[in-house]
Amino acid sequence: MPLTIEVKGIKAYGKHGVYADEKKEEQLFLIDVKAILRDTSRARDNIEEDLLEETINYEKIVESVIELVKEESFNLIETLALKIVDVLKNPKLQEILVTVHKPNTILNQKTEDISVTASEEF
Repeated sequence: MPLTIEVKGIKAYGKHGVYADEKKEEQLFLIDVKAILRDTSRARDNIEEDLLEETINYEKIVESVIELVKEESFNLIETLALKIVDVLKNPKLQEILVTVHKPNTILNQKTEDISVTASEEF
């Protein structure tokens, strides 16, 4: 059975959205990453050696997500989610799922959460 790494609620600030105000002021995005490691006997043996280089470094996931959200600007959070998937691709992964939450939208008074999930299997 493959191992699953989840990093939830990465706090990243960026300028994403279709409205002019969203492009001017940074806003908060919360990103969840679910990374499913390839389940091979070699991978399992190496992880049992308790070595960081044999798995996915959570710190690098967080840093990569924060950097992309800050440095790029997209109209759609759908595009942002797909770009995060691309940045986090790794040969150690079997699948990756990325959910981008946009907590501050014009629909705040009518919705609890707006999010998009993108995934890819390798």
